[in-house]
Amino acid sequence: MTSVGRAARAFPSMLRIGVAEMVAYRSELVIWFLTASLPIVMLLVWDRVSEGVTIGGYDQAAFARYFTCTLIVRHLSTSWVVWELNESIRTGRMSAALLRPMSPLVFHAAENLAAFPFRLIVLVPLVALIAWWRPEMGVGIRATEVPLFVVSLGLAWFLNFATQVAFGALAFVWQQSLGLFQVYFGVFAIFSGYLVPVRLMPDAVAGVLEVLPFRAMLGTPVELAAGRLVGVDALGAVGLQLGWCVVAFGVSRFAWRRGVRRYEAFGA
Repeated sequence: MTSVGRAARAFPSMLRIGVAEMVAYRSELVIWFLTASLPIVMLLVWDRVSEGVTIGGYDQAAFARYFTCTLIVRHLSTSWVVWELNESIRTGRMSAALLRPMSPLVFHAAENLAAFPFRLIVLVPLVALIAWWRPEMGVGIRATEVPLFVVSLGLAWFLNFATQVAFGALAFVWQQSLGLFQVYFGVFAIFSGYLVPVRLMPDAVAGVLEVLPFRAMLGTPVELAAGRLVGVDALGAVGLQLGWCVVAFGVSRFAWRRGVRRYEAFGA
């Protein structure tokens, strides 16, 4: 049986293990949730800034809708594999993982996906509370755009996962790559639409950001969910996401293979 076949056959079992771990370590899930809740802070900031005015086409309702969508997308597309890889490489646990019949990355992917239901359990009441506070924000996405949004959300998750694998693989060389990843995350937060909608940037800057991978990791599904990306523009943006996923897959695969070869050559 090929490695892909083994992974596909074992993936449901890995998802069940991931769910069991989420149940066993509920406090860890709360910590992860709190670390990705910056959109709530930004919602409150922009809500005050836009009181009684419209900024770049965004009023209070539009900002509420945008950052509520950002909160949802961020939690459903996030990954933490870079922390897991750094820990397992530094402590030597990666040695045992590499002896298994399939890549450790398959289990990490299953573990990330298994957290989705638990994240939804926390997200639903929080989104309901925001909707009660700002009922005028409404629902931006049209029913016909929902399938494309689901595809975009999946691509955003894969792009985040592959990017973190590439950064995590650097730990095979440097033993610790979280510092470099934190620098990258700072750039991501500014240029992805996490802190401020990309369309509020100066036109020249926004034009560049729309084709960079940061928007594909977050801004594209957020704008789809908020109803600000429709029709041909939406298809083009999702197509660009797919292109960046191919690039990220290639880079992460190269970094992982080179890192594993170095790790096996020098030992844990």
